Amino acid sequence: MKSRSGQQKHYWDMIGAMESEEEYFLERWSVRMEQAGYLEHTTAKRADCLMALSDFLSPMRLHWNKGLTDPAFSWLIRHEDDWGGPQIESARRHRMRGITADMYLGCFKTFIHSLVDVIEIMDGSYESKVQARRHVKLYGDALEVLFVRDWTRTLPDIAARKLDEANRLLTLEKCRYENILDSTSDLILVVDSGGLVTKENKAVRAVTGKRNLVGLPVWEVLDMEGQSIGDLLKYYPVGISCETSPFDNGSVYRMQITPIGNVSMASDEYMIMLTNVTAHATQREALERVVSDRTEALRKEKEQLEEMNITLRNVLQSIDREREELLREVSAKVNNQVLPALDRIESEEDPAIRKGYVTVAKDQLARLAPGSSATDPLLLKLTHMETRVCQFIQAGYPSKEIAASLNISIETVQTHRKNIRRKLGLHGRSMSLYAHLKTQGVPL
Repeated sequence: MKSRSGQQKHYWDMIGAMESEEEYFLERWSVRMEQAGYLEHTTAKRADCLMALSDFLSPMRLHWNKGLTDPAFSWLIRHEDDWGGPQIESARRHRMRGITADMYLGCFKTFIHSLVDVIEIMDGSYESKVQARRHVKLYGDALEVLFVRDWTRTLPDIAARKLDEANRLLTLEKCRYENILDSTSDLILVVDSGGLVTKENKAVRAVTGKRNLVGLPVWEVLDMEGQSIGDLLKYYPVGISCETSPFDNGSVYRMQITPIGNVSMASDEYMIMLTNVTAHATQREALERVVSDRTEALRKEKEQLEEMNITLRNVLQSIDREREELLREVSAKVNNQVLPALDRIESEEDPAIRKGYVTVAKDQLARLAPGSSATDPLLLKLTHMETRVCQFIQAGYPSKEIAASLNISIETVQTHRKNIRRKLGLHGRSMSLYAHLKTQGVPL
């Protein structure tokens, strides 16, 4: 056992930090596997690859914590039970799946090379990187010896039984997978990197009416835009749901494309899932129609209110003008008749003449005062609504505009006009109601 030097501490820090570079590790391992021709044969998932990384680094971390900073190669291959168990078990599982020794060792070599690639991008001195690479290769070489030893001494009959068991489990898993796909009402298609269908579930065949879609371009099966997988991903981005009606049955589906590579690093296929949302789409369209109709009704109501506001503003302006005109008339009568009469009363000495001036002043004031004898008493017989109609008539509004302003029908306005003429004594006379109200100066 050797003491830990500063240089050892530094390169061990690099090894300890390798798990933080998992994305780059996965990227480099995929490249290395593809270059060696192994990638297309592997079924490893992302989680499996990260577990392999953790299993490889764990004994190195354990030895470091125990003070075994630089174990000898001979010590590592003699003490396989102290540190190589998980890796050997992994090799056995791969053998049971039918992986040959040369393929497994080749894949393991690409694994070691990818770790060396990770070391190269990490911060550290040249000497530290050399030591870290040497340490990784030391454990890698020792594991290769352990793999071969275990591979050759495992009894053939045990291997055969486990292989049969593994094949049986794989067959059961395959059947389970197919049963799950066929039991769902969702339509599921698996397409390769060229956009050709490689698998479809029972729901797809039931909707399309075709027994086998394998080998057909998915854009033809689903009536999609584009002529390649690149076009499809441009029109229908990964992870984004969209609604589509690819079949002539009136159904609406929510479609989403998911890369299977997110689960298995060896797969470049895509899964397309379509969920029937016809009921939701129909309900949404009905709600949209209700909202549209209500919006249109509110728009028309707004227009009517705006027209009524304009009419009321015109009526108020007309009333203001008439009030101003009345004030001018009152002022003129006071200045021209009442005040001169009062002036003459003040200056006149003859009581008889002064009394005549007083009579004139009273008469003029009586004509100005509301409720005096100058006011037509017949107006007191009108109802509140008839009085309002009289105000609009006196302002010069026709029956159609009066009906719109008071929110009543034209027939109702005509009935009020007849009642007003009768109460004002105009029934059977040729004088118009407007002329009567204007000439009589009826204060409404």
